[in-house]
Amino acid sequence: MMGLQDLQYEGGEILITGTVVSQGKYSDSKDICEIYVHKKNADALPHKYGKREPISLDIGNIIYEAGVHETQEGVVWISSVLYKKEPRKEKARLVDALERIGLKKGDRIRIRKNIDGTFSLEPYRPA
Repeated sequence: MMGLQDLQYEGGEILITGTVVSQGKYSDSKDICEIYVHKKNADALPHKYGKREPISLDIGNIIYEAGVHETQEGVVWISSVLYKKEPRKEKARLVDALERIGLKKGDRIRIRKNIDGTFSLEPYRPA
């Protein structure tokens, strides 16, 4: 098992990377998107097998509550269901939030941990 000392850093920040995957289609034909977190970065996110761990995730300047999960095989993933945090808690879809910032199934993403303990998701563009 990897520890925090094994995490990848960029500019002093922990770099969490992952890939947008699809688990099927919604009735409107959009992909049911989830994010699979790359194993080498998974320990930077709170996760436990069989339990949803909530995080605050900024996608396109909108703060959502997202659920981080772990499979029996140790795969860490972010759920397709989000909750907008303001002005009131409202259910949202990950696919729609990703679409607003130009991301879709198959794209790589980067998540940064912010000083206040929240996380920010953005497209992954290697240097």
